[in-house]
Amino acid sequence: MRRVARALLRPIGSIDPNAVTCLGTILNGVAAVLLFHGMFLAACIVFLIGSLMDALDGAVAKVTGRVSAFGGFLDSTLDRVSEGLVLGGIGLMFADQGDHLPAVAACFVAIACSYLTSYTRAKAEALGVQAKGGLASRVERVVLLTVGLLLQTWWSNALEYTVYVLAVTAALTVIQRVLHVKRALPDGHKPRRDRSTTRRSVNHDEPQHK
Repeated sequence: MRRVARALLRPIGSIDPNAVTCLGTILNGVAAVLLFHGMFLAACIVFLIGSLMDALDGAVAKVTGRVSAFGGFLDSTLDRVSEGLVLGGIGLMFADQGDHLPAVAACFVAIACSYLTSYTRAKAEALGVQAKGGLASRVERVVLLTVGLLLQTWWSNALEYTVYVLAVTAALTVIQRVLHVKRALPDGHKPRRDRSTTRRSVNHDEPQHK
C-alpha cells in the first residue's frame, strides 16, 4: 500500500491523509445511494474505490509523514460510518421491495455486529488484551460485500444471501472475541504491566493512522 500511495502522490506531491479518509466515506455513501436504486455494478465499483481509500489513508499518512493519533481515531470512526451507510442502503433497498423482512432484519444484525467487532477490540485493548481475530474482520466483510454486489448483477438473490452470511459471521466474530477476552482474563481482572515497560512503550511507540 505504501508503494501505491507513493505512485499516486507522485503527480500531486502531497495530500492530507484525513482527506483520503473522508473521501472514502463519501464514496461509500454514494455506493449506498446506488444500491438503494438497484444500480449494483456501479455501486460495486464505487464501493471498491471507497474501500481502497480506506486502505490507503494509513499508507498516505506514513509516506507523507503525517501519522497522528487523531488520524487513527478519525479513520476508525469513519470506517463504522461507511459500513453503516452501505448496509443501511442495502436494508432500505430490501425494505422498499416489501417482501424481504428477513433480509432487512439481517442488515440490522450485520450493522450491529460490525460495530460490536470494532467495540470489542477497542475495549479489549483498553484492558490490555489484543482481540483482532475472528471470522469476519473489516477486510473479510468488505470482500464479502464486494462479491455479493458483483453476483447480484447476474443473480437476483445474491445480495440477500450475502447479508445473511455477513450477519452470521459478524455475530460469530463478536462471540469469538468475547470468549478470547474471557480466556485472556481468567481471574476477571485487568492484567498487570510493568510500569517501566509501560513507560517505555508510551515514549517510543509511534502513533498509527490506521
